[in-house]
Amino acid sequence: MIARRYILLPLALCAGLGQWAMAAPDPADPCADARRAIGEQITEARLKGDKARRSALEEQLQALAKQCRGVTPVQPNHLAIERATRLADEREAQLREALGSGDPARIELSKRRLDHARRQLEAAKR
Repeated sequence: MIARRYILLPLALCAGLGQWAMAAPDPADPCADARRAIGEQITEARLKGDKARRSALEEQLQALAKQCRGVTPVQPNHLAIERATRLADEREAQLREALGSGDPARIELSKRRLDHARRQLEAAKR
């Protein structure tokens, strides 16, 4: 009788663990889809050589990671700084395109826009 107890107890535990392991998985992490989508966009930007887009996407990924962990930004104007950073990155990409085209008017306009975006970024950081 005692031997049966010792045999039945491990069998019961194994059966319980097997059912637990085969149970339906928890709902997917709500951030997982967003992480995957941003990761795919980063890969595309890397393949195209678009450094400005890639850096903007990497910042989005970092912000998403903070949001998913529940970390709140220290600065109250964190979103303004992020927007200004993205704008400066876009303006840098536009300047590179203008430099590639060789059009002096377009280059000058892109330089002015980039300077303005950088001033906005510095103002947001203060």
